[in-house]
Amino acid sequence: MKRLAGRPISKRQTGFTLIEIIVVMTMLALIMTMVYGAINTSRKMASKGLKRIDATNEVRVVQELVRRQISRILPMAFKEEEGVFVIFEGDDEHIMFVSPMPGYLGKGGPHVQLIEIVNAKGGKILQFSHWLLNDSLEEDSFDDSDQEPVVLLENIEYAQFSFMKLDEEGEPGDWEGQWEEGENTPLMVQLEVDMGDKSLMSFPTMEVALMLDATATNRRVSEHLLLGDRNNRDEIK
Repeated sequence: MKRLAGRPISKRQTGFTLIEIIVVMTMLALIMTMVYGAINTSRKMASKGLKRIDATNEVRVVQELVRRQISRILPMAFKEEEGVFVIFEGDDEHIMFVSPMPGYLGKGGPHVQLIEIVNAKGGKILQFSHWLLNDSLEEDSFDDSDQEPVVLLENIEYAQFSFMKLDEEGEPGDWEGQWEEGENTPLMVQLEVDMGDKSLMSFPTMEVALMLDATATNRRVSEHLLLGDRNNRDEIK
């Protein structure tokens, strides 16, 4: 330390005090917390948006599949009940019919198809089953398939099928929850679905018009009837 005129001269001290360092570190911590919170919120929103998009696409795929299969119903009997050759069966929980399968699954000819609403853990599910059509027309033949039903939609709170036919005046009638004319097909089929609270999607009500004439005669039924008439004639002769 230098002396000037007998007095010591001290150099002026520079730098941050401990209090200033603590304040700066606290502010940096707050800024980093805010930045991390914003990034984490953005990440969650992006993830939720992707899940919603996936859920919406799932609904669209399911609706396209169900609409396609119902609209392409074939006038072919898949079973016989009390002398009636059934080409369409349905109530509020299921529909059953014959239709061609999608191209990648359509080998082997037309298939008997079942779309049903089934109780499951946590709600209901919509599932799809199919069997290759055969000539037995026996309901037991549907129990021999090794294929497991395909779950189309989960987390359903409420769902039901409804059917419309022409009234006596030839006008579209009201929606009914039971189809009682197995030898004919409905004019339209409706599917209503209310998704559960945990679902990220909604299922718009489907109303599917059949390409097939609702009063079309089953070609296989006609063949059976003609064969029966021929046998009766042969017995009379």
